[in-house]
Amino acid sequence: MIKENLISDCYETWKKENQNSLNPLTFHRYNNLLEKHLLPYFRYTAAQNITEKDIDIFVIEKQQENMSEVTLNMLIMLLKKMLQTASIDTVKLGLEHTVRVKANKRTVEIMKENEQYLLDEILNSSEEPKYTGISLAFKMGLAVGEVCALEWTDVDFGNGIIQVKNTMQRIQNRKHEAKKTLLVKMPLTNSAQREIPIPDTVIQVLEKYKRDSGYVLQCKEGKQPDPRREQIRLEKFFERNEMKEYNFHTLRDTFAVRCLRAGMSVENLSYVLGHASVAITAERYKEFLKEKQERITVLRRIMEMV
Repeated sequence: MIKENLISDCYETWKKENQNSLNPLTFHRYNNLLEKHLLPYFRYTAAQNITEKDIDIFVIEKQQENMSEVTLNMLIMLLKKMLQTASIDTVKLGLEHTVRVKANKRTVEIMKENEQYLLDEILNSSEEPKYTGISLAFKMGLAVGEVCALEWTDVDFGNGIIQVKNTMQRIQNRKHEAKKTLLVKMPLTNSAQREIPIPDTVIQVLEKYKRDSGYVLQCKEGKQPDPRREQIRLEKFFERNEMKEYNFHTLRDTFAVRCLRAGMSVENLSYVLGHASVAITAERYKEFLKEKQERITVLRRIMEMV
């Protein structure tokens, strides 16, 4: 008789095999997803008895809970990994492909030109060090986690360059109820690490508040800059200045589109944003690349007429 492995047994096997080999942040994220979603649903189910219909029902339930496609695909990938620890043929379960649920692409929203000019004006005249993070996102395209992880040793004032090497992430800490989240500074992937020239307006801001060491974003002694706190600060900034509220994703997207409209190639933009490939950048901003190409076509037609 073939021994039946409960999903909970598969989980323990997966955990032993991966907790020391995976990036700690990745392991925590995967483990939290498993404990919160997969285990409560499949815990006492024998791995050998799971059917494709069971998985489809699980997917539908999570979709009804408004779970994002990215998270759901991650759960399906983890279920596949756990089933493979029990030598289950995951191909027959329709799990031969990692992506089972098609993700909707996040819409690119950018600030209107008058809003950009106003934000530029406010940031350039501000004496508030707490707005440094907004400047780094809006004028250099840094992600909020990268902004929070930035240290003064990453800023080369002599050459006017910032080295983007790390990111700050919030992870769930389910073992300790008193503290539900942890801030973890993690190195970026090799493709995401980059050196970016600093615009003069940002150099002037950084020079006002520079220190020999520590984080660029000011925070209480012994604390780390928190991406969530920066987002709240951004919301209050827009409210205080009676502007439409945007998040850090929008600041980064606005920066990217400004670069394209100024003539930057998609290859250089991909490097500046730290994307894993040029294809990702091209797909993300394809509408604006089309706009750029259409402008070139119009200009060429006009120039041939004069």
